[in-house]
Amino acid sequence: MRDFLSFKEIAKQTIEERRKRSVHTNFKYWIEILDDYCWWIIENELVVIWAWSWVGKTELAIHIAITNALLWKKVALFSLEWDKWEIIYRYFQKEINLKLQKEWRFIKWPEYRLNIIDIEKYEDQVFNEIPKELEENIKIFNKTYIPNRDKLLNIIRDNYTKFDMFVIDHLHYLDYWEDERIWLSKIINSVKEATEIIKKPVVMVSHLNRNYIFQKRFPTKNDLHWSSDIEKNANTVILLIPDEKSQNSELSQTRKDAKFLRDTLVIVDKNRTWMPVPAMFTSTFDLRTKTYLPWEEYNILSFDEQNRVSKFDKIINK
Repeated sequence: MRDFLSFKEIAKQTIEERRKRSVHTNFKYWIEILDDYCWWIIENELVVIWAWSWVGKTELAIHIAITNALLWKKVALFSLEWDKWEIIYRYFQKEINLKLQKEWRFIKWPEYRLNIIDIEKYEDQVFNEIPKELEENIKIFNKTYIPNRDKLLNIIRDNYTKFDMFVIDHLHYLDYWEDERIWLSKIINSVKEATEIIKKPVVMVSHLNRNYIFQKRFPTKNDLHWSSDIEKNANTVILLIPDEKSQNSELSQTRKDAKFLRDTLVIVDKNRTWMPVPAMFTSTFDLRTKTYLPWEEYNILSFDEQNRVSKFDKIINK
């Protein structure tokens, strides 16, 4: 009977695990709407964030890592799409722009990365002000090679006691040994099994299949690129897409600093909290500070009358 546990044994383990939990042991998304709707990220949760290029999935992955590191969580970040310097470039651009805001200035991404504008004074300030929390709590994978499934699992297995969270950006940049569909399924299945064993959350970024564009509809979790096993194994599925309708509206165009703001649809299509899905929200991303605007800036949308999520502020405050 080694493969089975009694009801009372499981009940005892459940009580012990529940009593160890607190708000302080949870992890944040960094986007207020997601923290309110999904109630944070918890242990052994697999979160998949998917979008196409240039929508902000890497930005979100990096800031989930940074936000939780600032909360004294030990975070391992795999920046596989870019390089080990990517998180530093993005962090420095954001912090420099926060300083330049006082002078009504703004440094763009190419201007900083390609060293087009002299901002060494601000760069030195940001370097000297790096919080102790980031210095001690976030570790970036040194991408001298692209790991495949086995190497990734070995890295997680060998280091899981050193970290509280793993952030992988992104799934489709892992190395494959066979057909991509089969290999993606094996990776996501293996990572989910790993989260159950190590009891640590994993956040994975994934590419989105764009078929929904040609079909003129909103995407769902079934549009995850290549493999349905991604959404089957994930505890939480989040989609980011441009909110072109809102972005092109007259109201949006008349907003102060409109050229620096990008409206984005945030869709929660699966979650472990039993909140209604699909739930779709519009948020606004500030290119200068690399942050989403506060809660009061959000507007609630709906897919249709059947799936409508209304009076969200009342739902979350029950």
